[in-house]
Amino acid sequence: MPDLILRHCRLYDGTQTDIAIENGCITSLAAHIAGTAARVIDCAGKLVTPPFVEPHIHLDSVLAAGKPRFNESGTLFEGIQIWGEYKPTLTKEDVQARALEALKMMAANGCLFVRTHVDTTEPRLIALDALLELREQVRDWTTLQVTAFPQDGIYARPENEGLLEEALKRGADVVGGIPHYELTREDGVRSIGRIFDLAEQYDRLIDIHCDEVDDDQSRFVEVIVAEAIKRGGGERVSASHTTAFGSYNDSYA
Repeated sequence: MPDLILRHCRLYDGTQTDIAIENGCITSLAAHIAGTAARVIDCAGKLVTPPFVEPHIHLDSVLAAGKPRFNESGTLFEGIQIWGEYKPTLTKEDVQARALEALKMMAANGCLFVRTHVDTTEPRLIALDALLELREQVRDWTTLQVTAFPQDGIYARPENEGLLEEALKRGADVVGGIPHYELTREDGVRSIGRIFDLAEQYDRLIDIHCDEVDDDQSRFVEVIVAEAIKRGGGERVSASHTTAFGSYNDSYA
């Protein structure tokens, strides 16, 4: 006997079906599943879909508005500045409590696959350790990927490169970066090469904050694409934000 039968479900192609579930897996889809189950839910023709995916969130800073102060300008750069002021006060308990609350909110709305970025330029790696631990705690109901994200840039401070690699050694799933935030264009290009090197060395995915500005001369996405083509495995590479695309001329874009 199944653990659960969902009756009168509507799939996104319009098909009406019953769904039987046992040990957490779908075992049958049919117009009518005979018999009963330990639990039966009448979906009354409502839409039933696979879980939603949250491909980009920062669980280390989630639900932290007003800590230590509010972003009066509403700009990204003031937000990053405030985060820099908050980082030294982080504790594992604080990060986990806020992140867990956010994950529960997402799960309640059908989102069960989450990729988070976590700032690895904080020298204690408090947030990283907190989220790696939380990843295991929520494994039964949410798949959480942790991206090692050097918020201040890999080469902006001497210790950042080592902290990024240490995050991978500790178990981060994805290598992140922020080339447009490096001190020079040359450092930005170099950071992309380093990200790909680390991904190959530790067999990790890549997710890079890229060109998150209005500047039409911020063109690191072309460097990422070229590197992915040269090295192969482009399906393992993501470029996040890329808002400068809106400023590029049509010919270049």
